[in-house]
Amino acid sequence: MKTYLFYDIETSGLNHAFDQILTFACIRTDLELNEIDRQTITICLRKDIVPSPNAFLTHGLTYTELALGISEYTAAQKIRKILNTPGTISLGYNSLGFDDEFLRFLFYRNLLDPYTHQYRNGCSRMDILPVTVIFKVFHPDSLRWPQIDGKPSLKLDFLVRENNFVTSGRAHEALNDVEAVIELSKILFQQKDIWKYALDFFNKTRDDVRINNIGKGIHIQNARFRICLMVSSSFGPKANYMAPVVHLGQSLTYKNQSLWLRLDSDDILGLEAGLDVSDTFVIRKRSGDALIVLPALERFWDKMPESSQQAANENIAKIRHHWELFFEFIQYHLAYKYPFIPDMDPDAALYQDGFFSNQEKKQSDLFHKFVYNLKSDHQKQELLKKIKSPRIKILASRILARNFDDTTGQTKETEDHLCLNRLRSSLKKDQIIGYKNDIKFNRKQGLQELKETEQKFLNPNQDQRKILNWLRDYIEKL
Repeated sequence: MKTYLFYDIETSGLNHAFDQILTFACIRTDLELNEIDRQTITICLRKDIVPSPNAFLTHGLTYTELALGISEYTAAQKIRKILNTPGTISLGYNSLGFDDEFLRFLFYRNLLDPYTHQYRNGCSRMDILPVTVIFKVFHPDSLRWPQIDGKPSLKLDFLVRENNFVTSGRAHEALNDVEAVIELSKILFQQKDIWKYALDFFNKTRDDVRINNIGKGIHIQNARFRICLMVSSSFGPKANYMAPVVHLGQSLTYKNQSLWLRLDSDDILGLEAGLDVSDTFVIRKRSGDALIVLPALERFWDKMPESSQQAANENIAKIRHHWELFFEFIQYHLAYKYPFIPDMDPDAALYQDGFFSNQEKKQSDLFHKFVYNLKSDHQKQELLKKIKSPRIKILASRILARNFDDTTGQTKETEDHLCLNRLRSSLKKDQIIGYKNDIKFNRKQGLQELKETEQKFLNPNQDQRKILNWLRDYIEKL
């Protein structure tokens, strides 16, 4: 039976690879949005996490609440089982832009397949934020749309307030936000033809077919290109969440990525700035993701601001005039490969190291089979000796250090596995590198953000002061 699983997460920060999920809340419904069941999972704060003060002031979770939670390893298994229930369509509000990637890295570092909830056993995923954008652009009478400081906003908590949605908790509390997304979906669902049309954008096959059926509208030299409209919340209200784009083709390196160039750019191809092609930018879209592509029909095109329409026409003329540069631009981006990061931390290496091999899956299964029965450090070491894959071994070692170390203090081995001394260090050589060549949030950054946050909240309320106090105490003692 097909069901929707509306879910939301709250996290320790914004880094998908290095921060952790703290709460996972979900409500399962049938396809008519009638509730079947609900649950919330709370997770202990990991030993190797420096909490972000901004994140904690947003969701309001306290150390006392988190201390009652389960380990991340146990939570990962529970969450994965929920998402992989046959026929599950998992969805949230900006879930493809935020939550889903957090889940992917949660599963990966806990030696679980990061992708099965997207395709196996009739499971799939979608996102209510892009659907909401479709209604905002093309059917604005569906909802009351909030204005913040005179500017439109699609933030969920503002939509809740503007439309008087009934929920049971505070804003940015995971289960409360799930209830809000369901209330929003019930309103959009009333226009079933539009709802079904929008949902098909998250079906990879149908999304590809729709794009391939769009005619190639312009000729440049001997080549033909599709001119389309792309709809995304990321384009912002000034552009009415739309951008004219030209389809450049499929990436030669990453077969699941199609490449697109915005035609409302102020400096198409970097002509005015004289940019090298390596400094230019394209949009990379994956089939069934949150970027919605429409044909450039007049009734759609006219929804764009006149400035966007005019820029598109001018930039098409520039592309035709500088066609040699345009084709050089295309060839560069079609062949582009993300740079290899030699010192990337294993927790962040999902994309660079790729899928688990069959042999690695067998070694992971061996670990999962015996890990709960380990009674001593000797048994832990004996299990690790049976694991031959270097990345499975280090991820397994970290699972043990994070979830199965019952001592209140830290052994040197635990500190080494979790890089705790590097998190305490302010030296550049000790930074822990992620897949975007970013760094894991460390103690120095935590204290700096705390200082800035305390300056911003000159008169915090009692709950905010309580959170700030425990954060300062916690981060200083790391």
